[in-house]
Amino acid sequence: MKRPDQHDTDKAGQALLFTYFARIGWEVTPMGQGTDYGRDFTVEIFRNKKTTGIVFNVQLKSSVSPEYSANGDFMSISLKVPNARYLAHELKTPSILMQADVTAGMLFWFAPQIDLVLLASLVTKRENQSCTARVPTSHELPATQDQLLDTVTNLLTVLAARAMQETSTREFVAATTSVTDSERLRQELRDKADALEMMQAQALTETGDFDAARRSIQAVIGSPLSSVESKFFALLVEEKNERLSLTEEDRFGQRHADVLLETAEKLRKLTRNGPPPLKFYALVIEATAQFFSLTREDWGLYQNWKVHQTTGDIWWRANLRLERAETANRVERKLRQFLRLVRLSETTSFQAALPLAFLRIVEGGATLINRLEFEGLKDASEAIRRTLFRVSKLAAEISAQYSMDNERAHAVAYAAMLSRDREAECVVWAKAEAEQIPSDEIRSWALERIADQPATLGSDVPSDEPVSVATEQQVYRNMARALGIDLSNPSDPIAEMVNVGIADFDPTRVLRNCEHMFLTLGRQGHGMFHMILAQQLQLPTMGPKVVHCSLHKYTRNGMSLDETFERFRADYCDKCPDHKPRPQGWHYTHEWQLAENQANAEFMSGPKSATYDNKPVGPAPPIPMPGNACASCGLDFAEQPAWWCGFCQTWFCQRPECRKTHPEHPHPF
Repeated sequence: MKRPDQHDTDKAGQALLFTYFARIGWEVTPMGQGTDYGRDFTVEIFRNKKTTGIVFNVQLKSSVSPEYSANGDFMSISLKVPNARYLAHELKTPSILMQADVTAGMLFWFAPQIDLVLLASLVTKRENQSCTARVPTSHELPATQDQLLDTVTNLLTVLAARAMQETSTREFVAATTSVTDSERLRQELRDKADALEMMQAQALTETGDFDAARRSIQAVIGSPLSSVESKFFALLVEEKNERLSLTEEDRFGQRHADVLLETAEKLRKLTRNGPPPLKFYALVIEATAQFFSLTREDWGLYQNWKVHQTTGDIWWRANLRLERAETANRVERKLRQFLRLVRLSETTSFQAALPLAFLRIVEGGATLINRLEFEGLKDASEAIRRTLFRVSKLAAEISAQYSMDNERAHAVAYAAMLSRDREAECVVWAKAEAEQIPSDEIRSWALERIADQPATLGSDVPSDEPVSVATEQQVYRNMARALGIDLSNPSDPIAEMVNVGIADFDPTRVLRNCEHMFLTLGRQGHGMFHMILAQQLQLPTMGPKVVHCSLHKYTRNGMSLDETFERFRADYCDKCPDHKPRPQGWHYTHEWQLAENQANAEFMSGPKSATYDNKPVGPAPPIPMPGNACASCGLDFAEQPAWWCGFCQTWFCQRPECRKTHPEHPHPF
């Protein structure tokens, strides 16, 4: 009797299956005669000839002419709906559908249990219908064996989570006590599969694997099967991941505020139609994010105003006063809006879900308190402190009532942030409240956070000592943001100019190249707008920079220090036998620059060499702090505006006697 053609095709497909898995060392076991019901074979995964203990099912489809898509990206397989539901929903172990192209001698795989397109189509299909599975041609074996292993591993977690959905909450919690941070699961997150995914994402965030955490988070946010509650939780985890992934520069700059605002917007859109507790939570988060952004803007305007107190730019000082007044008004209105939401929450049945949302106000509030204290507005700062202290106490009271130790610990930590004085009422209360937390681990965490705060809060009196170069760069970023400049926008030419100026304020990366190199500023910028912006920010390095070799008297200048240095290095350093790098740990300081200017005064003041484009001047020193004196008369600046002479490389007052005796030479701007 002649065998049917499909029988021969199936045999050829099985041969491919056994051949490929034998090649990678995995063991294949037939399940019997093979039916259309999903378990033709079991495959046990081995690594280095040792079993991993992982087993998955395989249903094999073989064809001499598979149905490839027009562009060859996938193959279509028709499945009866009962068979597809069995593969995708009913099997409790990882199952893989495989397509063998026996003509080409190729084997491909597909995971129906986590394929969103297939799962979505099965929702509306009737039992007597068929559906289509798409097997990606990019999933060819044995090239994708590692990806197949990762998929099977993920399936183990997904299927375990699906099983948990069928158990009670009490049974679920008992079954997950061995999973790290399982207490983070909230009672309202009924979608346990997504909750487990978010637990994994949080664990990845804690280890610093931010990209892997993003993939786990997006799997929930982008899934049409995830509930609103699961997506809400995923967005909060995403915010935490993005904040921790920020560099130190971004963490205290514009990007930090942007992350908070973006999360708030996403949460509002997600909860537009409810449920009410999450909708209210999103409203609170939106108010606190906007308040945080406004307090950062207020702080940047204050720093800008502080700098221009000692300059003669009267017009700009007047405009800054108006900007500061408007921003302060917006800050106050936003704080009042938040407090109305807090009072409104007392009339709802879901206030217990809000402690962490309430506490977000403290981050921006601490910045506002600092600004008020530095300006000497003690009564105003104390009023804000008392208000935010009451919010922290409310969050702690709610958390204690519902035995939420984690939220209670955050409440005391935030309360202690409200004052640098470690004997202040809010700090004393925070320590006492932390001692009442039942959990030993969480209580210790809270007390450690409070003990470590003095190192990060700093002094309550502005220092007269010169600030670090890195701190000055952050001041300039804050000032730029207060002017409405988005330094994170790569297509904004204004942002690009300011970013270059701020980066070039610390030339360490260039000057480490050789101990014979030093740097000064050129006299001219690109144009009037460039000059005005540099004056508004008091940022001298927005102009041209001049790179010098003190040994061979070479010079190159340009607007970007990095581009100028690349030309300088290609023309001179790469060919120079006297090239001698500075130590790896060497850093630029303004004191070093002033000493270099003095040591190279003859070179800088002498006749121009052929390499000069413009006669250079040196960069500005630190932003003048209170107590600095005029370099000419030696008197304190007091009420006299100070001005910076780029040629003399120091600050002078504008008393008539000092102006008359000062040599006439151009200002760098």
